[in-house]
Amino acid sequence: LKPNTEYTFNIAAVNINGTGPVLNGMSTTLEEVPGPVKNLMKTASTDNSVTISWDPPEPSDGYKSVTYTINHGVLNTTGQAMTTETTETGINGLEPGTPYYITVSAGTTGGNGKEEDLIFFSKEQAPTKLVNISTIKTAWSGNSLNISWEPLTLQEARGFPVYYIYLNDSSGPVKRGIEPTANTT
Repeated sequence: LKPNTEYTFNIAAVNINGTGPVLNGMSTTLEEVPGPVKNLMKTASTDNSVTISWDPPEPSDGYKSVTYTINHGVLNTTGQAMTTETTETGINGLEPGTPYYITVSAGTTGGNGKEEDLIFFSKEQAPTKLVNISTIKTAWSGNSLNISWEPLTLQEARGFPVYYIYLNDSSGPVKRGIEPTANTT
């Protein structure tokens, strides 16, 4: 059967003595489960609020309309759920420098599609602490210098961290940005 399609039916019981009364009916099949939303992103923010938007799933004849189920909260906690028919939502009451998550899925009477997720901060803040100096180890090997450290958690970083190493030699200081990994060469 096709999704989201109205069907009529006739049912009768039959035995060796004949056919019983015919029951006529009509029913519609469930809508198709939509695909995932696309381009989930933070489009605006203040210290205590964000606006999140997304694009709808690919259109289909298998459903008439889509609602969106949204779950959000502080990262690694159980959050709040809500639904909307629009492709944008605002979230208020956030703490600056705190990592949050949001998941969005499109749904129909047939069920919800795959969740898309996003980790975000309402507003990034300066890190709460520096890299622990006692964990930095250096070793010379030929013409390279190996430096390792313990990375900050998102809660400690209060934003998406980028590490900078400042090297000084006889030609002057050199600044090198490091993506947030635990080790680099």
